[in-house]
Amino acid sequence: MIEIFSTARSIREFYSSFLDVNGVIPKAITIAEFESKAWYVDNGFSEADTDTRVVLMQEAINFDSFHKLHIPVEFMAFLKNSNYIFRFFEELANEKVEIESLKNADIYAEFNEHISILEELYVRYEKLLESKKLYDKITLPKIAKINTNYLKSLKQVRIHIEGYLSKFECELIETAQNYCEVNICTPITKYNEKIKNWLESFGLHIKENTINEINLNSKKIINVYDMKNNTKSITTQPFSVCSLQVGFVFEQIKNMVKSGILPENIAVILPDESFAPLLKELDKLGNLNFAMGKKMSSSNFTKKINAILKYNKENNTENTLRVHRYKIDENFAGLLNSKISDDEAIKYITNLIDDDLPEDDIDIINEELFLFQKFLENLQKDLRLNEILTLFESRINKRSIDDVASGKVTVLGILETRGVSYEGIIIVDFNDDLVPKRSSKDMFLSSRVRAQSNLPSSEDRENLQRFFYDRAIKNAKSVSISYVENEERIASRFLKKYDVEECKINEIEYFKTIYKRQNPKDIFDKKELILKHNFFDKPLSANRLKNFLECPRRYFFMYIANFKECAALSDEVKAKDIGNILHDVLRELDINSLNSFKQMKDRAKELLHTKKQDSLILTLHCDVWLLKLEDFFHEEMKRKEEGWRVYATEKEFTRELNGVKITGRVDRIDKNGEDYRIYDYKTGKINTSGKIETALNSSDFQLEFYLFLCESLGKNIEAFYYKIDEAKLINDGFFEEKKRKLLWHIEELKSVNEYNFTKTEDLKKCEYCIYKTICRGEV
Repeated sequence: MIEIFSTARSIREFYSSFLDVNGVIPKAITIAEFESKAWYVDNGFSEADTDTRVVLMQEAINFDSFHKLHIPVEFMAFLKNSNYIFRFFEELANEKVEIESLKNADIYAEFNEHISILEELYVRYEKLLESKKLYDKITLPKIAKINTNYLKSLKQVRIHIEGYLSKFECELIETAQNYCEVNICTPITKYNEKIKNWLESFGLHIKENTINEINLNSKKIINVYDMKNNTKSITTQPFSVCSLQVGFVFEQIKNMVKSGILPENIAVILPDESFAPLLKELDKLGNLNFAMGKKMSSSNFTKKINAILKYNKENNTENTLRVHRYKIDENFAGLLNSKISDDEAIKYITNLIDDDLPEDDIDIINEELFLFQKFLENLQKDLRLNEILTLFESRINKRSIDDVASGKVTVLGILETRGVSYEGIIIVDFNDDLVPKRSSKDMFLSSRVRAQSNLPSSEDRENLQRFFYDRAIKNAKSVSISYVENEERIASRFLKKYDVEECKINEIEYFKTIYKRQNPKDIFDKKELILKHNFFDKPLSANRLKNFLECPRRYFFMYIANFKECAALSDEVKAKDIGNILHDVLRELDINSLNSFKQMKDRAKELLHTKKQDSLILTLHCDVWLLKLEDFFHEEMKRKEEGWRVYATEKEFTRELNGVKITGRVDRIDKNGEDYRIYDYKTGKINTSGKIETALNSSDFQLEFYLFLCESLGKNIEAFYYKIDEAKLINDGFFEEKKRKLLWHIEELKSVNEYNFTKTEDLKKCEYCIYKTICRGEV
């Protein structure tokens, strides 16, 4: 017996059950392979590829009344909207519904006219396909013939149905029983009634929540099993921002493995696969493998084409900079709107391939270029270069690179769960707009028309998704679900079907699981470096003093050797990057002009959005900090009520102190009458241990610098650390002692002109040092 499954993944799971079996293993194929061999098209017709379909459809819309459908006809706009037309025709074809039969099915005035226009479009498109001896998904059900020899060769098949079959597919299976023995194995729940109704049309009585094996030849149920609910626990966690769910995923994987579930038996299900790049970016240990692979849309090659097309559409500063970033000569602009020969087009695209592209990317590009060249030759139609680039970009974006040699935990979309089961599953984005996801097939047909024409309704399609989620959840022992809950989004109402236990963990805690410190390797090399140096040839800053006190060798690299940090392209986000962003946001926030918590949060959200720089990691950090700043906004409103106003931000001062010049840029100064407060913003740990020894051994004299620099403002000045993530003003308990210690350091530096720029012995100082590669050999 040949087993027929919905997906290749379900075939792999089927074969895995025979690992310990000696003997012949049953053959298994996908239902797509079965269908492709079970019918054929004669008379020398071949299947049209995606690009050919689009070009022919655009040619077919060239008649007067088409504009009444309000679908753009300009090539690139049509390319983006053509899916609505193709899906409409494909659905009617697969459900064996004639367009003519739709007339008079709806009451809005233009309906019949619109259906007539679509009918004319279908006829024109069909003729264009025939003229080129082509067929596609739209015309296949009409012209396909049964491959009886293939069906006879199968002898006996068992078709595992997970979900929905179109009328065209049902007719094929019904026909197959005339040439071989056909068994059907399918679970039945209240969410897949279409399959239940089809099977019951053979005179069978099928109960819900059962798995049935039916012999279609004899119209008898061979086996029936009650469906089991294996789930022991379902935990949920709401998040106010989407990106924080990443930490939840890694934490739940860790918990499941601790509970005894093997990593290969854990799956992360993504209702929205656009979440995958962020997960991949933060999977530093390589624990995940992605069923959807690496999308070619993320390749620099595709981004380069996209940059060219954006520049052609709108020549603004942003698009010009994008073109420069990919080192594209702006002189290409004149070519884009000109018609170009096939050979010139292929040559142009080939020249966009950089030598440093990954080998897998180049292989796919060359493969698609070969097919694309054949397409252009067969098309026999002149296209503009921008149209050709748009088509090729669309073609490449559909490709992906398999995620090989990766982790054991599988990340997949809900459709990939058909026919497979996992002991542990984690579902993110379990929101009402995604679970179930609304379909875009209803552009032309209302629910009323669908009901009258016996087409699947919106509810049918949504129930199909519910069926997949319900199967995945009930097959698992442990289930963890997260969702976004804020002013714009709510949890899926489908969640109410299950008994769940909500996690009581602060969502910020999940952010901490993503970033954990690692101790640097101990390859410490104690070498002396004695040099003459004048610390005061330019004004001394708190930061320069801190670098010397923490590590004289770092000071040497930074201020004497003038070694600059390498500006290499990197997706890594450092603590100082976040600190700089927050300082910029707080400077630009203009607190004095904002009169409510909401105004502050909205303005901060707007500013943070501008700082993300298209970086997934920065997006995550900015989302987290928007949450952390909420207490800060409340505290600022209280301060305003007390009469405090921002006097200055990032204000630079220089003055003489004990015969030398010092300088600094003060984070913020507030004023209330004649009283002043100076703030040193802090986003990390503040070393205020309460011990005099710790204070005097400190290297951070920023607050003391600020106070000395601002003495000219008046007598009533206080200085505080401002812990912005906790909205707390923190006093330095040994402020006066540290002022005296600062003056002592200045005198010490004045007293000698030769210094030993040794390496620090505190290796914690090396962890984030930009010079650790050349200093200690660390990468």
